[in-house]
Amino acid sequence: MVIQEAHRDPYRAFFTADEALGDYMVSLLDLQEEDLLFEPAAGDGHLIDSVKKTGITCPITAYELNPKQISNLEGKFGADDSVEVVEQDTILCPDLDLRETFGPRFTKILANPPYGGWQEFERRADLKKRFKGFYVRETYSLFLLRCLRLLEVGGKLVFIIPNTFLYLNLHQPLREYILEEFSVESIDVFNSSLFPGISFGYADLCIITIRGERSKGHNSVRIRTVERLDQFEDPDHARLNSKSIQQNDIKSIPGYAFPLSSAGADYAISSDHNIVMGDLAKCVTGFYSGRDKEFLRKASPEVKRAKAYNFVDLESVESNPLSRGNLLNGLSGSKTFVPILKGGGYKFLKPNLWYMDWSEKAVAHYKSDKKARFQNPSYYFREGIGFPMVTSSQPTASILKDALFDQSIVGIFPSEISLEFLLAYCNSAPFWACLKAINPSANNSAKYILRTPIILPDKETVSRITDRTKELLGILQDGSTGATLLETEILESITRYVKIDASNKALEPTALRAVAQL
Repeated sequence: MVIQEAHRDPYRAFFTADEALGDYMVSLLDLQEEDLLFEPAAGDGHLIDSVKKTGITCPITAYELNPKQISNLEGKFGADDSVEVVEQDTILCPDLDLRETFGPRFTKILANPPYGGWQEFERRADLKKRFKGFYVRETYSLFLLRCLRLLEVGGKLVFIIPNTFLYLNLHQPLREYILEEFSVESIDVFNSSLFPGISFGYADLCIITIRGERSKGHNSVRIRTVERLDQFEDPDHARLNSKSIQQNDIKSIPGYAFPLSSAGADYAISSDHNIVMGDLAKCVTGFYSGRDKEFLRKASPEVKRAKAYNFVDLESVESNPLSRGNLLNGLSGSKTFVPILKGGGYKFLKPNLWYMDWSEKAVAHYKSDKKARFQNPSYYFREGIGFPMVTSSQPTASILKDALFDQSIVGIFPSEISLEFLLAYCNSAPFWACLKAINPSANNSAKYILRTPIILPDKETVSRITDRTKELLGILQDGSTGATLLETEILESITRYVKIDASNKALEPTALRAVAQL
């Protein structure tokens, strides 16, 4: 495998000279003259500049690995006795190993660490030993781990890093470590485009403040989203746009995910009763042919993003594949194309827009080709729910029946609740808020959907929503009128019972209990 040299950059340093960012981060540290301050990835010294503006002359230890930045730092702070510039690898430095064990540790730590720096393969083996159980291929999380171990009891750490560690499954051990061993004071989330000169398509950024002591049970975490840099130190914005959540409540969220969505903070946390999707249904990823342009066909010219695909011959479509015996070996005869659900865009019922070649020859290819994904075949053509993996502005779950589902779809197959109720729930605002609280990213993979809390009503309400959803599916199938009003009624009834449960119970301010079982 050829790896592009750009991806092997060990530094991956993104600097900002923006004073609002630096000054705000320093204000969160509560610096004192007697503090020992550590900057583990000093870069060009912009954060140290913000420290100097305060007039506090506490000793600063500034580590940097890049020789070019070392030269800049020495030129800027060489005459300042309070700043010690060290050319060293923060992650593997033996001197810092000694500080971890014997001290003195740092009372304050301030950093804008590297994001996505390349880790050589032999280095990864060492990192796995040092940080056993943690994800070691991401530099910013390793810097955070290292610095937490260097933080003095009662000290304070302020980092600016991508917010992916707050919810991605790979970083669950890191979140658990932070929540169990430290106290999180605040998280300020902002779009990476506000970081001057930088824009990450895959994540926002956040400034996180952590105190070096275990939570005493009542630690409150302040979370807010900042749209402009001048809002960092705007007290009115902080007062009106922040939400607080008990650190112990975050521990009860599946995967220890931080609830960045304001609605999700209320919906996703269950105190006494905790039902998740995995308790009610199986969630699996769908099929991929390996060569869609050869095997996949579009239904009409109106299908979006389909110029490269041929039209299906409707005479070759098998509309009732379940009548044809063992489908996992393919179809013989003239009718060998089957419907496949691909992408979102429709709630409850999506028209058949795509068809897959399911001939015996094609299926034999799918089973043997390295690029193909003949995965979870026992769920092919089963009745279930298709939920798109790529996120949009709202949920778009649709019925799966007599069809394949593409690898861009998560197939949800209920076992402990009615299909129609769960279909309605997967299109609702509470479900969407819970899912986004666990995973704000653009990828709604099966593992996150399995962990999403489901807030259930009483049996009578489940039955009523089930019946109304069956009615809606019939209207959509027949093309009759009234679908829009009925869909609105169903989705509003779900939001209503969730809100009623919240108002009728003695709930903690940030916790919504699921109060009824099937």
